[in-house]
Amino acid sequence: MSAVTVQAMTVQAPALLTLPLRPYAGRPVLVGVSGGADSVGLLRALLEVNARPVVAHLDHALRPESVDDAAWVRELCAELGVAHTVTRIDVGAVAARRGWNLEDAARRLRYDVLSRAAKEHGCEVVLTAHTRRDQAETVLTEVLRGEGTVRGIPPQRGRVRRPWLKVGRADIEAYLHALGQDWREDASNADPRLTRAWIRQEVMPLLLSRFPAAEVALARVADLGAEDDEALRALASRLNPHTPLEGQPPAVLRRWAAAQLRAAGLDFGAEHLRDLAGALGEGRTRHLTLPGEREVTVTGGGLHVTPDRWPDPDFDLPPGWTRRTRQPGDRIRLPGGTRKLSDVLTDAQVPRAERDRLPLLTDERGAVQWVGTRPPLWAAGARETLGLPVDPLHAAMGEALALARQAAQRQEVPVGAVVLGPGGQVIGGGRNTSQEHGDMTRHAELAALREAAATLGTPYLTGCTLVVTLEPCPMCLGAALEARVGRIVYGAANRGAGALGGVSDLLAGHWGWRPEVQGGVRAGEAARLLRDTFSEVRRRSLPEG
Repeated sequence: MSAVTVQAMTVQAPALLTLPLRPYAGRPVLVGVSGGADSVGLLRALLEVNARPVVAHLDHALRPESVDDAAWVRELCAELGVAHTVTRIDVGAVAARRGWNLEDAARRLRYDVLSRAAKEHGCEVVLTAHTRRDQAETVLTEVLRGEGTVRGIPPQRGRVRRPWLKVGRADIEAYLHALGQDWREDASNADPRLTRAWIRQEVMPLLLSRFPAAEVALARVADLGAEDDEALRALASRLNPHTPLEGQPPAVLRRWAAAQLRAAGLDFGAEHLRDLAGALGEGRTRHLTLPGEREVTVTGGGLHVTPDRWPDPDFDLPPGWTRRTRQPGDRIRLPGGTRKLSDVLTDAQVPRAERDRLPLLTDERGAVQWVGTRPPLWAAGARETLGLPVDPLHAAMGEALALARQAAQRQEVPVGAVVLGPGGQVIGGGRNTSQEHGDMTRHAELAALREAAATLGTPYLTGCTLVVTLEPCPMCLGAALEARVGRIVYGAANRGAGALGGVSDLLAGHWGWRPEVQGGVRAGEAARLLRDTFSEVRRRSLPEG
């Protein structure tokens, strides 16, 4: 190793190298140093801007000379008066034991060592010497692997910072030569069996011979891809649990699905995201097996990534009733007739993998009386036989539907609404009266909110629930937000003016108040009332004859 002379110490790094490092002046920083030109140059430049670097070196034990590399780094740090820590891990053995490929194992273990060393030495920031060349190689790798997103190496992730991603290798080598500082060359960088080495040794030179600015151009692709990805991730994060996913842009759905899978700790590839986003966007059912034999399902407009926790009965079982899961031939008697349970679960879009976990209650004859879906499904007359109270939301929507029928009888748009107070009692109600008053703002929700505010003596309905037969329009949603309604429950989706996903999801914005939202309560009855009413209007408008 060349000695670090006083003359060499007077050489100044170009601004291209030092400007990104000035935020670290006077600060303790953990810097990963392999012994290669990039990391050695980063260490020297950090000293030049008066940072206080602590060096961490990982001996991967993949080459016989790796021991010499570690000794070289120790000697360099001693010569520069820099604190350092050297760790040796048999990366090959770890990769074999955990089923990782060698490059992935080296990366994971390297960042683990850096993180541990940073904590040990009290460094809030970890710096690595990734350069523009590394960025270009990463972009090529992402493209060749068919990754769903091409964004390269991020400049920051957690406590890790990569200040030299826009710096070329030639600038670093010129700086080191001016210092009289040598470095170590890793023989594995020339091994074409490793993907990155193959790209570096064989692919990039060929590209540069035809496109001299290829490295710069690929790095620019990473910057633009990262910007696009951030914007699309932000859109995906604004999808609420009630927002219909069907019809959303595929790019947004891929990022939404990726976030759900990561949160569940699942591994996946670009092809999995493509398939899931396609099913979500088209409203199809799709079953996929992810790495590790993990099953995920798209059904009912949602993505099911973990086993559901289905509700247990919240009442005492009567004599003769039994709790079990489904069996071949199970049927259930519904108001419209007796149906196969398998068909009912399909219509309810219960994920296939969950159907054998769903709790059932059967009577002494073995007939299914209760199914633990969400909300629970009762056989016709079973709840009444047990003397159990009607579900409060079901009952409230019944009152709203009665108001909607009154509106239909007066040739108004058939929408009704009620407001439930903090104790669950109805404290306000209303129906559409736009034609009656010649005022298109006379919507059911507004009438119900006004009456509820008058009942409580306050304009704020924080602990209340607005129940309406049709998804609110922007005007009515705005009124509910201003009233600080705690929960909004609606029946049918409003494909013409819905503000909760039917047309747009206004709750994706930041309004200072976000109510809980539940859709689809007695949706079939609400939608049927709308269809029948407008069919009658059209029939009356036709000329006789």
